[in-house]
Amino acid sequence: MPRHRLLNVKTLLSLVTAIVLIVAVACGSSATATPTSSTGGTTSTPVPTAVMTDATSEPAMTGGDAKYGGNIRMYSYADTRDWDPLGSSSTSSVQAFSQLYNQMVQFSTGADTSEVVNDLADSWEVSNGGATYTFHLNQDAKWQDGEDISADDVVFAFGRYMDPANNIGRSGLFRNYALPVDQGGLKKIDADTVEMNLSFASGAFMSFLALDYAKVLPKHLLEKNIDLNQAENVIANKSGSGPFMLEEYQRGNQYSVSKNPNYFKEGRPYFDSIDHFIITDSGTMIAQFKAGQLDMMNSGFSNLNPTEYNELDADTVGASNGHFTANPLGGSRNWGLMINRKYPGPLQDPNVRKAIYLALDRAQLNDLLEDNTADTPCALWSTGYTYEECASFPGIRDKKSAGGQADLAFAKQLMADAGYANGFKTTYDARQVGNYPDVCSIVKQQLKDSLGIDGDIGTHESAAGYTLFGTARAEGATGDWQLACQGEGMTVLDPDALLGGIYLTGGTRNYTNLEPTEVRDFFELQKVETDPAKRRAILRDLEDFLIPTDPNDISKGYSDNHWVTLYWGQFYWLVGEDIRGFNAPKTVQYGLKHEDLWLDR
Repeated sequence: MPRHRLLNVKTLLSLVTAIVLIVAVACGSSATATPTSSTGGTTSTPVPTAVMTDATSEPAMTGGDAKYGGNIRMYSYADTRDWDPLGSSSTSSVQAFSQLYNQMVQFSTGADTSEVVNDLADSWEVSNGGATYTFHLNQDAKWQDGEDISADDVVFAFGRYMDPANNIGRSGLFRNYALPVDQGGLKKIDADTVEMNLSFASGAFMSFLALDYAKVLPKHLLEKNIDLNQAENVIANKSGSGPFMLEEYQRGNQYSVSKNPNYFKEGRPYFDSIDHFIITDSGTMIAQFKAGQLDMMNSGFSNLNPTEYNELDADTVGASNGHFTANPLGGSRNWGLMINRKYPGPLQDPNVRKAIYLALDRAQLNDLLEDNTADTPCALWSTGYTYEECASFPGIRDKKSAGGQADLAFAKQLMADAGYANGFKTTYDARQVGNYPDVCSIVKQQLKDSLGIDGDIGTHESAAGYTLFGTARAEGATGDWQLACQGEGMTVLDPDALLGGIYLTGGTRNYTNLEPTEVRDFFELQKVETDPAKRRAILRDLEDFLIPTDPNDISKGYSDNHWVTLYWGQFYWLVGEDIRGFNAPKTVQYGLKHEDLWLDR
């Protein structure tokens, strides 16, 4: 039976109404699924549409034919914490290691960046009613040390991500859909073929498999216990497979990559090399863009606010050093206050945590930090209750309104009932990236004024901050922090991504590994529900459990929670006018290999 080229897959990430039509894909056949929703709806996680397409088709180009060459200077907002994707939850890390490795599949860099297309896979079929995926590897793909990439590498790498003993991070999000390895969830069929079996038919599986975190790493190096989380080992062993090779890493300063001359994708990449400069100061970053010292951002995350993005865009129109466009990304960013409910003292009391939730003034945060551009802080984005409905909820509603004043009064009562009528001392921690220190400064002042909660703010280099938060993750650990300001960028535009990142054990921002039985039950129910209305109803029930949602009864609806949603903001990706082939991804967590970009200068 002949092997077919790439099955381009519509992943249906944008949240639309649909009923799934699942048709098994045999060799030469295709499956269809009805597309779903615009942002703010609830996806039915359908099985993807499969369309036979050439795997090596050119990306969408602008401004003429693609050109080769050039050293590109990219801005990175923070140093990487991880060079090995296992358990990684850091955008600053994935933007570093993504260009070194490949996934099985990836999101398209063409006009429709929600499409799933081939990467290491040369083709795939869907069978067994949408529950079995068979991937055929590109037979020309090699590791940068010259070894062939085989099914053994895929099984070994994915086996690490699927191992329940390992933190799920973002690299293992697809395991929420796959059967366990010992139950046939991951199989080598032959040297170039891998089979994956799901516990139910789901298009969301392919979305998470396509993230830039789900990299295939070399078995022949990992099984020798070579630590590929160390840059020097990546360099010395030429461990990558991707379009670029790591040449140099200066911690806290920069990392540099060069073109992989033996890349299996013919004609890729276009750049000769990329220097990534780690700049944590916003003023310095803006100045270097205006001076023409930078060509583009490495990812859609920086330390700028919306006004600063738009001003930089406007200020560089017609500038001698070129115009930089602030490209909005489709995904939202979830900014929140993390509460270490394991730390001995007041924060262990659910009444105190609920009081904090009710007392915070989200409108002021939006005004001071986001120039009133942020969306209403629904706990589940708007996949359960809509933004309009959430705006009336206790804690979220305007503090100047009668309801908002009632929220403050009840918060003070909860504090008194817990024995902290006059407040208490705590600590705040923030990584020195984005606007996290500013978030903590405003949150601290609000809680001091409203509840008497006060404390010092500690700021940390990005990787050190992640390490600090992780001290609360292990069973029996209490952690070395109390309150912290942090964000969670959506991986894909689906409620599964939000729930997996915030509310499930091992989630990237669930550092205390809190997972009430009800949360898991609701998650399992909604992830298999294909009727959009029924799925939204399940998510509303979950939201009723997580936070107060009844404007007439503030006492109802607050679980043993650890996360306070402050607002939903917007990501932007700055790209210079000489960079071609760029199409903004839907979220900040993919499109980071840069293999289809070229310089028109």
